[in-house]
Amino acid sequence: MSNLRRDLILLSILIVCLTGCSGHIECNSVQTQANAPSEDGFTGYVVDRKDDSILVVDPAFQDYSSNGGNSRYYPAKWFSNTPDPQIGSYVEVWTDGGPENQPYPGQARAQKIAVSCPVAPDGAHMTDADAIRSGLLSSDAENIRVPVIEDKRFDADSGAWTLLIRDAMTANEGQAVHVTVKDEEQVGKQGGN
Repeated sequence: MSNLRRDLILLSILIVCLTGCSGHIECNSVQTQANAPSEDGFTGYVVDRKDDSILVVDPAFQDYSSNGGNSRYYPAKWFSNTPDPQIGSYVEVWTDGGPENQPYPGQARAQKIAVSCPVAPDGAHMTDADAIRSGLLSSDAENIRVPVIEDKRFDADSGAWTLLIRDAMTANEGQAVHVTVKDEEQVGKQGGN
């Protein structure tokens, strides 16, 4: 089932890039420091960055409640060696095979990164990545420690994006936060520290 989900994500990224990226060099960019790894990478949204590290959180949770674990466990990792991907980007990251630190969120060194193409729906001025970045930097999301982007929608009639963000650290107890982002807002490229 995990391979099917991974294949569907990769297919979705490919379709988005083929339909929405003609003429955009920066999307679907790949950053490589060595030969491409052979295993599937870690996918998710870039929700924070510090120096050359990014925090990537997969919005697809895993249910470990049958084993006494969390019913909503969101895979999350800090990846070092990642100077380019911006907050809000959907990425796939492959590691260099080195040891990974396991406290949550995990930590690893990136070897290769594929960035999916940001999408601006009909009538929108911002891309989904811009809306996510703006929402994560808003006061509505300031108390969320490990943000999970569960949903993002653009309403052309109101000219606003609605994001559904949950804190992965309190996913079992905490409620999701609805963040509204006006489509005209200017969003900085980096964000974070």
